[in-house]
Amino acid sequence: MILHAALLAIAVQAAADDGSVSFSSDVGDSMVVQRDEPIAIRGTAAPRTRVTVRLGDATQRTRADRNGRFEVTLPAMSAGGPYTLSADAGDGYAEVSDVLVGDVWLCSGQSNMEFPVRKALNADDELAKPTSETIRVMKVPLEATPAPADALPDGAAWKVASAESLRDFSAVCYFAAREVQENEDVPLGLIDNSWGGAQIEAYVSAETLKETTDEFGDELALLADYAKDEADGLATFGEQWEAWWHDAAGDTSPWAEDHDASAWKAVPAMSDWREWGDPRLSGSDGVVWLRNTADLTAEQAAAEAPVLSLGSLSEVDSVWINGEYVANEFGWSTPRDHALPQGVLREGENTIVVNVNNRWGPGGLHGPAEAMQLRANGTVPLAEGWTYDVAPKEVGQPPRAPWESVHGLTTIANGMMAPLDGRRFKAGVWYQGESNTGKPDTYEALLNAMIAEWRGMFGEDLPVVLVQLPGFGALPAGPADSGWAGVREAERQVALDDENVGLAVIIDAGDRFDIHPANKQIVGHRVATMLERLAYGEEGATDGRSPAAARMDGGDVVVTFPDGPEIRAVGYGAPVGFELCEEDGACRYAAAVLDGDEVRLDAEGTSPTEVRYGWADVPLVNLYEEDDRPVTPFRLPIEAAD
Repeated sequence: MILHAALLAIAVQAAADDGSVSFSSDVGDSMVVQRDEPIAIRGTAAPRTRVTVRLGDATQRTRADRNGRFEVTLPAMSAGGPYTLSADAGDGYAEVSDVLVGDVWLCSGQSNMEFPVRKALNADDELAKPTSETIRVMKVPLEATPAPADALPDGAAWKVASAESLRDFSAVCYFAAREVQENEDVPLGLIDNSWGGAQIEAYVSAETLKETTDEFGDELALLADYAKDEADGLATFGEQWEAWWHDAAGDTSPWAEDHDASAWKAVPAMSDWREWGDPRLSGSDGVVWLRNTADLTAEQAAAEAPVLSLGSLSEVDSVWINGEYVANEFGWSTPRDHALPQGVLREGENTIVVNVNNRWGPGGLHGPAEAMQLRANGTVPLAEGWTYDVAPKEVGQPPRAPWESVHGLTTIANGMMAPLDGRRFKAGVWYQGESNTGKPDTYEALLNAMIAEWRGMFGEDLPVVLVQLPGFGALPAGPADSGWAGVREAERQVALDDENVGLAVIIDAGDRFDIHPANKQIVGHRVATMLERLAYGEEGATDGRSPAAARMDGGDVVVTFPDGPEIRAVGYGAPVGFELCEEDGACRYAAAVLDGDEVRLDAEGTSPTEVRYGWADVPLVNLYEEDDRPVTPFRLPIEAAD
């Protein structure tokens, strides 16, 4: 928000100086605007200037406000184009060309939505296929901000679908659009607004988070402070981090200058710590302390804008200089260049302490050596002399800064969603949840809240398709709790309770060894069939055929499915993957018989209270309906016998 506000102020001042006019960042050549909906167009001009906006034959006049901002709403238009969009302010003029009126989709989520066409199954063949000139795409660059931004990140641009523009675009979004356009013959504009590894909390605004849960009150207050003053917010977080360490590890302060680090080991190489030969670091996850010193002259210590460069690092680093907390950053093997506050350095020896917290992939400082330096009126190399100590596993996980990107609160909503507020969409597609499998019980409320927020921003009746999580991880040894199943159930419930939300079930399309399965064509197909029903009124797929009820019937439990296509038990003469659970939470697998739209389970003289189907990270299930669509995994309370 701070950066974008500054850029907007510069743009407005420039407009005041030379009469220039510009459109908002979501407007550009080859864009698509939503058909049959009023069309909001925003931009900047010289303050108080009269502005005339034209799109095709539609014209609206307005006046820029005292800050130079203007907005008009053009009347709804039917599908068509291409058109020219212009803004005329007398001395200033702006124009974008090749504008189509059609349907605009918002495709969002984490890595499986971000997953590009170039990595999809048979990618070379897919990219060699003819593309439609009336499919337009925009991939929103990644940016997380502590407060809502006014503009999309630099580099956001509309492009005509082509082998080049689709290479790095969402495979799921594009494959779904390609199929829908074959049936609907309407221009499609696709906005890919996704970030790998993101939790849903990063996609929800601060106001909505506050209304949905009281879990994040302190973190949101800290985030607001950080948005106002980064230095104060960072200092407060540093105090919280140090307090957490003392609670978890005792009175020791590894960041302190006088800490006894004589037993710390020499870092053998700037590389993944799994390669260091330390059995404590044989896995990706860990919390490791690193320490070094830098000798500075008086001139270097007095540098006005010193920068500490640590090279590439994974995953979260907290940094202390001479015992003062100065930096915190998240990134997977990304360069770290920390601006240091003036006055933290001193003549002579300076102590540098870095805490690295890693959960996935290569951990630690990775170099290269030439990138590791302290820049302060000259350069002090830092590639040599590092020592390290491994924190005990018992200390647990350090706190995370709420302004982080994928693990933060509201930050992606602020940087990548807020600038789209007011744009109208035909539909939204959401493929996320992997990063929330550790806390599935909160997911349903957050997902409902996010969808409601989207409808407030993009259209009150916005249809949304949820891609239900596939399987990933270990095969089940027996009935057990499952975070992946919990998120799937939350997704099912959200779709069940909202007639304008559809569920694309892909429980059969995962890869238990790869969290990013390459077959995005089947995912796109199932999204397309749901969109055809929800957004285009066509006869389409059901929501993974969710069950209607479960009841006791003598010594059996009967699960009833609503009327629909025939359900089949494939590969075996009976359904598999069903469990019956007692009131105390104990569950067991149950023999099942399929009879039309009912599944009858043998309760074996027990009194179960709940039935579960496909309740595992990687469930083995075999119920399908026509078009080879799997029945959704579910959990359901059992009604008592009459």
